[in-house]
Amino acid sequence: MRIVYTVLDGRMSGGQVICGHLMASAISAGHRVCLITPSLGEFTEQVQSLSIEVIQLPMERTFFFHRAVAFAKFLRDWDADLVHCHSAVTGTILARIGAYLAGVPLISHVHIENKFSDVRWIKRLQIVLDNVTAIVADQIITISNATKDSLIDQGISSNKITVIHNGISLTEKLYDMSEIDQIRNTLGLQKNSHIVGMVARLCPVKGQREFILAARNISDLYPNTEFLVIGEDYEFEGKYRSDLEDLVQKLDLEEVVHFPGFRSDVRRLIHCFEIFVLPSWIEGLPVTILEAMAASKPVVATSVGGVPELVLDGETGILVPPRDVPGLSQAIESLLEEPDIAHQMGNKGYEYVHQEFSHEKMWTQVQQLYKSYE
Repeated sequence: MRIVYTVLDGRMSGGQVICGHLMASAISAGHRVCLITPSLGEFTEQVQSLSIEVIQLPMERTFFFHRAVAFAKFLRDWDADLVHCHSAVTGTILARIGAYLAGVPLISHVHIENKFSDVRWIKRLQIVLDNVTAIVADQIITISNATKDSLIDQGISSNKITVIHNGISLTEKLYDMSEIDQIRNTLGLQKNSHIVGMVARLCPVKGQREFILAARNISDLYPNTEFLVIGEDYEFEGKYRSDLEDLVQKLDLEEVVHFPGFRSDVRRLIHCFEIFVLPSWIEGLPVTILEAMAASKPVVATSVGGVPELVLDGETGILVPPRDVPGLSQAIESLLEEPDIAHQMGNKGYEYVHQEFSHEKMWTQVQQLYKSYE
């Protein structure tokens, strides 16, 4: 088959990671693929390194019927057999309309609960357009049961929705202590300090501010602890990162809180963590948590979205409410205080991710949907 994949951002995030894995598997299965995106970035560079065609096409606005027509023309010209859309709500609406006009079946892959405009009338219009265009989508994949429930609550029929959890490659390299020390040196960390880290794009909903406030509390009890905030500020063009750095300075944490920026070697860096933290306000099914569990790291995360389907509270990690800095601090402190329990949670997480969240399992389920259109 000839499969067109779409994403709304050419930079790297969890949805792009999953899209990239699926494209690679589709090629291995004998399909021809291309990627449509309105912008370029680390993700599109990675895709192009696999000799996959990348086409820039504007998809980012809601009121864009002419753009849907242009997308439909591309699908006809490229002789597409299927569209697999990984875009947010506005890009999804466009892709559905374009695929419908071109007569090409479409699968919508929803990676997080829909985020609509704060302007009431625009929000209502977006919901109507999303629900109406969902009718012409042939299948909707959600990455968690929580995301599926949010779409049903929004008014989308459950008959079209299939839950396929994210999966990652589990050929994890084992690192000895000398290699971990080398990673520490690369990041400018002390040799014997405790490392608590998080990985996410820098934006308020990912909870970096709460993480830094928790770091202040933890540093008073465990002064030999360093904190990594891995990720970059794309959305706010550096202003949010600057605000976080100002907060670190205000809290007198400059020596222990580090901002390595965007890193393409996240899975390698996670091996120097003792505890992985993700204090998001909203989430889908975070790939970074899967990567931490694959590295046998205990996880402290917020009980939002599909996270409780990943982090089994008290077994593979600890769940706390979003924006609860005291609760977040206490959870991290408890694992620093009892490293044996932290180690047990890491091992259980490793077993759980291998049982339930492999790329092979995800690809098998997606491939079954693809076969409906061959």
